[in-house]
Amino acid sequence: MRAGLPDRRALLRGAAGRAGRRPGVIPSPVLAALRRNLRLDASDAIESRLVGGGCINNGARVETRTGRFFLKWNADAGHRFFRVEAEGLEALSATKSVRTPNVVARSGGDDPVPWLLLEWIAPGRANNASWARLGRELAALHRGGTDDAGRWGWHSDNVIGSLPQPNGRADDWGDFWARRRTHPIARELLTRGAISPRQLGLITRAADRADRLLGPASRADGPSLLHGDLWSGNVLFARGGRPVLIDPAVYIGHREVDLAMCRLFGGFPPRFYDAYTEAWPLGEGHEHRLALYQLYPLLVHARLFGGGYIVSALRAAESAANC
Repeated sequence: MRAGLPDRRALLRGAAGRAGRRPGVIPSPVLAALRRNLRLDASDAIESRLVGGGCINNGARVETRTGRFFLKWNADAGHRFFRVEAEGLEALSATKSVRTPNVVARSGGDDPVPWLLLEWIAPGRANNASWARLGRELAALHRGGTDDAGRWGWHSDNVIGSLPQPNGRADDWGDFWARRRTHPIARELLTRGAISPRQLGLITRAADRADRLLGPASRADGPSLLHGDLWSGNVLFARGGRPVLIDPAVYIGHREVDLAMCRLFGGFPPRFYDAYTEAWPLGEGHEHRLALYQLYPLLVHARLFGGGYIVSALRAAESAANC
C-alpha cells in the first residue's frame, strides 16, 4: 500500500506554511498561563524558539528557570483537543512499556487560547537497535492487555489528526471497525463530494467484511491499547536512540491496527517488524487483514488532504472487498 502515496511529511510542511499557522510570538494569554503553571515570577525570563508543530498546531521550545519544555497551542481548537491528547499520552505512559513525553500542564476552560506543555525531548539519532527497541516496546504495549473486560473502544471520543474519532464501546471488534471507523468517514467524504455513491458502495462492501476478516484474529489476540496514529512522523528518538511516541489517538483495539499503519507513509525499517514479531508473532492470515486496517487511515488522509489518498483508499477498499 506504500506505492503511489503522497509524501505525508511534505504535505504537513506545506500546510504548516499557510497564513496564520506560524505567528511570530507565543500569544500573551498563553505566556501568562505558563507563568501561572510554572510558578514563574514576573521577572523570570521565558525564552522561546518556534519549532515545527505540523499542519494543525503551532509549536515552540520554551526555556525557563524551571526547565526546557515543548509548547503547543492552537487558537482555533477547543480545549478538548489538547485534553484528549494529554489523556492519550498519559494512558500510554501508564503502561510502562513505551516512552512518551511527560505532560507538564495544559489549558483549562477559562484560557482564551488552548495550549499543551510537554517535556522537551532532546533529539538523538536512530539506529537499528533503536528500531528494534521500538518493536519490542510496542509488542509489550499490545500484550499488556486492558482493564476493559474485552470491550473495544475508549471511554471518550478523541481526535486523529484534526478530525473527530468516535470511540463508542462495542462488544464485537468487526462491528466497531465498520461502525466507528470506516463508515462514518466514508459517508462524510460522500457528503463533501470527494467520492461517488458507487465508491461509497465499494468502501461499504469492504467494511461489511470486517467481522469475517478481523473477528477471529481479534478474538485470538484479545484487546490491546493502541497508539492509534502510528506513522514514522509520530516517533521521536531521544539522545541515546530511545524511541518516544507522540501525538496518539488511543483506544482499545486489535494490535494489527498499529502495525498496518506503520507500513504507510514511508513505513518503518525491517528491524522494527522483526523485533515485534520475535516478541509476539502475528496470527495466520494477517496479510489478508492489512488492506482493511489500512483503509481507515487512508480515508482519514483522503478527508484531510484529498488527492492521491482517495485513490489509495479506494484501492485498499477494493482489495479488502475481494479478499
